[in-house]
Amino acid sequence: MASDIQKSVLLTSFHSGKKKVKIILHKGNIVWDNEKLPSDKKSVPIENVISVEYNYKSCHPSEIRQIDPLSFTIHYAERESGPKWIYKKLLLKHTDPQQVSSWVKTLQAHLKGFEKRPKHLLLFVNPFGGKRNAMQIYEKFGKRLFDVAGVEVTVNVSQRKDQIKDYLISHNLEFFDAVACVGGDGTVSELFNGLVLRECRQNGIDADDINQSLPKPKIPIGIIPGGSTDTIAYCIHGTTDVTTAVLQIIFGDSIGLDLVSVYDEHTLLRLFASVLSYGYLGDVAYHSDQYRWMGPHRYDFSGFKKLVGNKGYRGEIAVYSENETVAEEPCRENCARCRSSGSPNAADLACKWRTISGNFFMISGANISCACSRSPRGIAPYSHLGDGMLHLVLVRHTSVLNNLRLLLRLSSANSKVDDLPFVETFTAREFCFRGDERGSRWNCDGEIQHQTNIRAKVRCQLLTILSRGSPICEPVQSKCCGI
Repeated sequence: MASDIQKSVLLTSFHSGKKKVKIILHKGNIVWDNEKLPSDKKSVPIENVISVEYNYKSCHPSEIRQIDPLSFTIHYAERESGPKWIYKKLLLKHTDPQQVSSWVKTLQAHLKGFEKRPKHLLLFVNPFGGKRNAMQIYEKFGKRLFDVAGVEVTVNVSQRKDQIKDYLISHNLEFFDAVACVGGDGTVSELFNGLVLRECRQNGIDADDINQSLPKPKIPIGIIPGGSTDTIAYCIHGTTDVTTAVLQIIFGDSIGLDLVSVYDEHTLLRLFASVLSYGYLGDVAYHSDQYRWMGPHRYDFSGFKKLVGNKGYRGEIAVYSENETVAEEPCRENCARCRSSGSPNAADLACKWRTISGNFFMISGANISCACSRSPRGIAPYSHLGDGMLHLVLVRHTSVLNNLRLLLRLSSANSKVDDLPFVETFTAREFCFRGDERGSRWNCDGEIQHQTNIRAKVRCQLLTILSRGSPICEPVQSKCCGI
């Protein structure tokens, strides 16, 4: 298919609005420019074309619409400076219907070769997350683009906690070639927890056995941000822009994402994709829940209270890893490290356990960088999406002033936290934690886990995400936020 695209050549002059443009299809790119000065040359790779269709003749609303054989539209996307993608279209007219037909048939034939693009999408909408506007987000940004791309969308609106997970475990998904959600990190978590548990049930695998290899869901997932922080979407796409997220689903390109399974002494508690936090962030998540009426500001309010309280938690952590140092290499689009990490078992031969004890203000197992608009670099800026390791960030219990230094670093686009003297960062494939009886709670992708003693294990690239990844770009400065 790729060779056919490279061999296709078309060259025609069309009218686009009041201008006459010369348009060329050559080596998998569509290039057009004004025939007369001033020049306005533009180029779009065929993989960024969403669809190509004939236009319709103008008619009365009561009449049946008729195809106009003399004009067609190329719907495409292009990346702005930075991670955001935007939707555009190019309307072209010609006096010869054969010229129009040749272009439409050729481009549509190329688009049919992108077999991984979803055609039947199951979309879950969480109307209670974030600003409670998930359905409006879909109607405003998603519906039209999916229609343009020819994606048939089945919308399922969740009404209770764990409804998405329960649905995915028990319902037939054979009709769908992708599953997506509009919601925050908790909604995304429900989605992949349901898919993994579904695979375990279908394959007769005991999910509660930490030594079992968890099966990889066959169906890819898309993430459309609609929550308070949308950390997972931000780290994957490089932005929480909704149009960008929708276009990533339409393109059908995918990357592998690690998941981390969390256990108590007997059972699997849940899987997480972003962070598992104990101490400060666990307390903030737990106590902010009673202030949901405040919206995202509840985290600022609860965060300030816990910052001033400055409570420490004693505990012992066992870390399983082959490296004690963190390579300062960020994860970006086409990441070579993630591409080479499909088989982590070989690295296990060099792994060993080490134990760390102390009094901690916060313990965070970051599966991704955990960057977001509130924290442009995140708590683990060099954590990768699919390298089979998490970054364990240990913050010792010190003073309120040091806690403030930590939060200011987290909210800065140009600073990191691991060079603070009371912060240690380790890479880990597994870790265990045991704390005292008057401990904190675990914040697991925004959901509270009340078990203190846990064991967490990374599952390398267990999930397939519809995205091209985050490009290399400078983060935008943001103000401090309390977490």
